[in-house]
Formats: sequence, structure tokens, C-alpha cells
Amino acid sequence: GIAHADLISTVSPRYAREITTPEFGCGLDGLLRRRQRSLVGILNGVDYDEWNTTNNPFIRHPYTSENLAGKLPNKIELQKELGLPVDPTIPLFGSINRLVEQKGVSILLGALAEMLGANLQFVLLGSGAAAFERGYRDLARRYPSKVSVTIGYNHGLSQRIEAGSDFFLLPSKFEPCGLNQMYSLRYGTVPIVRITGGLDDTVTDLTENAGRANGIKFGEYSSRALAKAIRKALALYQEPDLLAQYQLNGMKVDFSWERTAAQYLEAYQQLR
Repeated sequence: GIAHADLISTVSPRYAREITTPEFGCGLDGLLRRRQRSLVGILNGVDYDEWNTTNNPFIRHPYTSENLAGKLPNKIELQKELGLPVDPTIPLFGSINRLVEQKGVSILLGALAEMLGANLQFVLLGSGAAAFERGYRDLARRYPSKVSVTIGYNHGLSQRIEAGSDFFLLPSKFEPCGLNQMYSLRYGTVPIVRITGGLDDTVTDLTENAGRANGIKFGEYSSRALAKAIRKALALYQEPDLLAQYQLNGMKVDFSWERTAAQYLEAYQQLR
């Protein structure tokens, strides 16, 4: 298919570049380099009819980029639901993930072990490898007032985690596109992501554009680098005006399917 297709597409511009390298090409990088003029990366889209903060049956308190007042009550509701101490002032970090190495769950475990001495809370929804499930359950047992872990998948809870969290952790080892960081941006939840694939394409760090910053990025795949990014988030949380600017910047970004579909149409029309 790669050798003979007129057009080759993948789900983000950066990933289209990454798969032409030995690290991400899985043995096909040489062929992809030869075909790179026919290789395009188009970001996945988000269904904003389902993932929204204003008309959502799973979220009790609606809010918008014009009025963020509902976000804090959603945080309090989430703390109550998950059995964490209710404290609107404590920074709440969320994660919704498959518990596999690709998603960075091992370095997240290490970073949390380092950072849970700080004043923060962490909630996880996900399932996957038994060893990772045990690791996160053990973390919740050791820090019952700071960590909530729900093994499995629950669509309503995933919506409430996106709405109630202050920050969203997605430290993937590799990520062709990723969707949760896009959901987080629309929900005014600041994503913390590693610089890879679609995560790099969708999140803007302060060092890239101070006026449009909507998330926190880190590069090295390590618990140490992720812990440093979490410390940046804690510092950002102490600057309410700046945090609000990040939230508003994220909520205004458009990752709709209309935008994605237009890019696919443009790519297809080039084949005429």
C-alpha cells in the first residue's frame, strides 16, 4: 500500500515526519522517506456535539470561554464523586489512558512518586497491563487523600475528569495524534504533554508563543522531565490570571471535524 498508493496519510503532521525516521518507522522508514512527497499528516477531529462544556448530560455545571465560573463547581463535584478531600484550592491533575508503555504510564508513575509530596491531587481512569494497574492501585492505597484510581472505562466519568481537572497528563512515548489533549483544551483543562506526534501539533507551550500558550510540553522521555513539567504546572496554578489565559486560549482552538474534513478534501483534490 505504501509503495503503490497515490497518497499516504497519517493523523498528524509531526507523526508524518516521525515515521520517516528509524525510531518511529518500524522498518518502513526507508520506503516512507522515498514516498515522503506523497505523505501527508492531517490531525484527527473532535466531535464537539459530544465533547462540549455547555450542553453535556454528564457535566452538572456548564461553562464557556466567556464564563468559566462553572469549572470550579465541576472540580468540587469530581472530588466528591471520587472520594477525595473537597478543596477547591488544590491543583487537580487528571489522566484518562490505556495503561500501556506507549502512553507514558511508567514515567508518570515515577513522576507522581516524586511529586505527591507536594500539595496536589491526581485522578486516573484507565485499564491495561496488569503490572501498571497494580502500580496505580498501590499509589492510591499509599496516598488515599491525594490519588483516586478507577480501573476500567466510563464515558461519563471521563467527561467529568476533563471538566473537573485543572491539568491533564498525557506523557506519551509516541502518539500519532491523541484526542484527550484536544478534549482537555476545549474543556479549559491545561494539557501537559511530551513533544511527540500530534501532541506537539496541538498544544502550544509558553516558549513557543507566549500569547497563545495553552499547555505545558517536555521533551525527554523520563520521570524527571515529567516531574519538572508538573512543577511548572504548580507554578502556573499560583498565577490565576495566567492560568485563565491558558484556559481561554485552549477553549478557542478549533479541532472540529469540519476543519479536518476540509484538509482531507484538499488532499484528495490534489490527486485529480
